[in-house]
Amino acid sequence: MKCGLVIGFLLLCAGAAAYAQQPRPADVNTEVEAMAGNNVLQLRYLAPSPWDLNGTRSDLDYGFLFTQNRDIVGSAALMFHTNLNLIPGLRIDVGPKGYLALLSAVNKTDVFAAAIGADARYPLPILNRWGLAAFGSAFYSPGVLTFGNANNLYDFTVGADLAFTSRFAAMAGYRWFKFTLVAEPSRHVDNELFVGLRWKLR
Repeated sequence: MKCGLVIGFLLLCAGAAAYAQQPRPADVNTEVEAMAGNNVLQLRYLAPSPWDLNGTRSDLDYGFLFTQNRDIVGSAALMFHTNLNLIPGLRIDVGPKGYLALLSAVNKTDVFAAAIGADARYPLPILNRWGLAAFGSAFYSPGVLTFGNANNLYDFTVGADLAFTSRFAAMAGYRWFKFTLVAEPSRHVDNELFVGLRWKLR
């Protein structure tokens, strides 16, 4: 069953990637991000999704993480824009995110997790004239949706970015990313500050 879920996850990523290459309207953007800490390298690819939910637009978010301890984590998310107007300028996206991890724990561990979560971005009112914005995300997978030698997944990020030009931005923040494993200590894949760059492709 686990093998079938992993294959299904990979097929979903491949199909979504094929859709992501379709022509897009001029007012939407595709971005890549590269972030690094002392022990972790993170890469992301973000693009508009061809799917919507009752007219609500969505984004594809692919991620790759590699650690000094040789942990490898790939992810794919489908995030839907919400119409919540809690604070002017605040954007909140919600949706599912799949993780496929090869962990170098006490015993080599393969994990597949289906998480649900949210992203948020808020241009800081006074500092936005210089292109400064705050962002954050939170994802969690319950035990019933976590397969392999793991019980749960927790993934939290908070930070800020500063736009230098219309295409380039620098960012800094903190990520706390953990798997609770079966009969082993919890595995903190990421638990440190990071800095990075974002490049808007179009």
